[in-house]
Amino acid sequence: MNIIKKIIIFGAIISIMSCAKLPPTKYYILDYNPIIQVGEQLKKPFPYNLQVKNFTIDYTYDNSRIAIRQSTHEIFYDRFSLWTKRPQNAITDLLINHIMKLNMVDNCKKIYLDKTPDYIISGKIHSIEKYESNLPENNFQRADINMSLYLIDAKNKKIILNYEIKSYSPLYTNSMSFFAKILSDTLYKEFDIFLAKLINYFNSINTENKENIQKK
Repeated sequence: MNIIKKIIIFGAIISIMSCAKLPPTKYYILDYNPIIQVGEQLKKPFPYNLQVKNFTIDYTYDNSRIAIRQSTHEIFYDRFSLWTKRPQNAITDLLINHIMKLNMVDNCKKIYLDKTPDYIISGKIHSIEKYESNLPENNFQRADINMSLYLIDAKNKKIILNYEIKSYSPLYTNSMSFFAKILSDTLYKEFDIFLAKLINYFNSINTENKENIQKK
């Protein structure tokens, strides 16, 4: 056997051994099922068409791979831990589902083709990442998310409400499943607060309209 064949065979063996040692790729889901308590679901939805536009996201996080930050100036992507859906798509769908479960409005969609929405929810995800500090004196992990939400009047494009989500939740395990769960739980809690503000606003508009009708 000549030297070239030996090199090829040796390279093939090394390649096979390397592949055999690679961990399997795992996929993680941002998801929650809103548990609507008695009295929270509206008996009659507000008579509005609400559009929830797909959230924009900072370029750094527009990725299926999960971002892991180790310092202000260091970030990497876990090649074996991926989102099932990119964060901006998954989070938009979660908000729409939450609105539908509350029976908040007549219609809630990402896109309107046959009619014009009355209100628009838009937003931007500034960051969504797992933070890992490997310093011996300060070793900890967090699930971090930072995003902005806006309610916009579709007629005049005026921002009516804005809401900021800034959450830095400690993690007590290396499990990526736990990381995804903590982020999902955070979104549930924060969206609940945001939607309560929307309901209060819609209630105030309805009350104002009724008073104007009575004055006439």
